[in-house]
Amino acid sequence: MFSACSHAGIVNVGLEARRLFPEQPVDLLLGGYHLAGAAVEDRIGPTVRDLAELVAPRIVAPGHCTGWRAAAALADAFSPAGFAPSVVGTRYPLTAS
Repeated sequence: MFSACSHAGIVNVGLEARRLFPEQPVDLLLGGYHLAGAAVEDRIGPTVRDLAELVAPRIVAPGHCTGWRAAAALADAFSPAGFAPSVVGTRYPLTAS
């Protein structure tokens, strides 16, 4: 699943994808999670928790507007195999099962 700067909340985006495709797991959640800056820092903990418990993506790959604090919290929660930093030039070869 690809997301731009997720102003609606990355958990909401993930839950909507799960609602629309209930039989499909969320393999990769790639994009901006919009958690950078003091105004949204209080959302980091609940977002990480809800992603892990409710959305359950196999891999999180937070992008630019996620911020370093949220990226570190996601890395702590999803590493080693479930966290992939998303920076310019990163490639994600995906295959269908």
